[in-house]
Amino acid sequence: MDVDAAKEAGEVAQALEVADALGRTSNIAKSKTSFDNIGDGLRELDMENFDEEDDVKYKKDSHKGPVLGLAWNKEYRNILASASGDKRVKIWDVATGKCNITMEHHTDKVQAVAWNHHAPQVILTGSFDRSIVMKDGRMPEHSGYKWSVTADVESLAWDPHTEHSFVVSLEDGTVQGFDVRAAKSDAAASESKPSFTLHAHYKAVCTVSYNPSAPNLLATGSEDKMVKLWVLSNNQPSCIASTNPKAGAVFSVSFSEDSPFLLAIGGSKGNLEVWDTLSDAAVQRRFGNYIKQKTPQPSS
Repeated sequence: MDVDAAKEAGEVAQALEVADALGRTSNIAKSKTSFDNIGDGLRELDMENFDEEDDVKYKKDSHKGPVLGLAWNKEYRNILASASGDKRVKIWDVATGKCNITMEHHTDKVQAVAWNHHAPQVILTGSFDRSIVMKDGRMPEHSGYKWSVTADVESLAWDPHTEHSFVVSLEDGTVQGFDVRAAKSDAAASESKPSFTLHAHYKAVCTVSYNPSAPNLLATGSEDKMVKLWVLSNNQPSCIASTNPKAGAVFSVSFSEDSPFLLAIGGSKGNLEVWDTLSDAAVQRRFGNYIKQKTPQPSS
């Protein structure tokens, strides 16, 4: 499709461009986008060496504030979402280096962004305006669905084992779980209740990570310097293990995709720690069978 002609076509062409960016009308995802093209796009978007005094030429539609969150779309690998202190969420096609969509549905800094694992056009954003918003990238003009929370949003994550559940961690030390099937309209956001509220830490919960192999296993990390593992079965969270990794305030935790019971931990001391969570007896008893299921069987 001719891009210049599409722009002249108005709203209809804009909708087609959005669909194209998300892979609906494009062959980018299906034809395996060239990593060279993506790399070129990323180099153009690079701000690593930014200095306010430098004569920096920004990409068109760049953020006007710090970028606080990023999320790759796992289905359409040329698509990257960014969340910023300028209150905006942007969706980029890194193969072309262009911003396809800008969304302005928050009233304060946007701290976190995540794509749904099972519905790759659905995006979730969390803000210091104490709200989470779910939108469909194919319809960015739609107000989406909104949940109000009790404190600033620190992080959020979709449950990789189901398309309708997510968790959000907050500045007040709590973690809340939500089911999108109970979503209300934007106007009724305050009425949308969480599936559970967990008082996980006594300081801000900066980071969360779902285990990619074992359903209902969630890790949380906090400014209280602790990392905890939770079982979320039946929306009744219980702590199964905890550790002080000596990393200072914990800002990031992430389960490995390849070795799903290894948890990487990053904190204020600048060290990277790795916790083999199966070394904890309670975790081994509860979830050890998931690792055994993935062990290749010897050929006869």
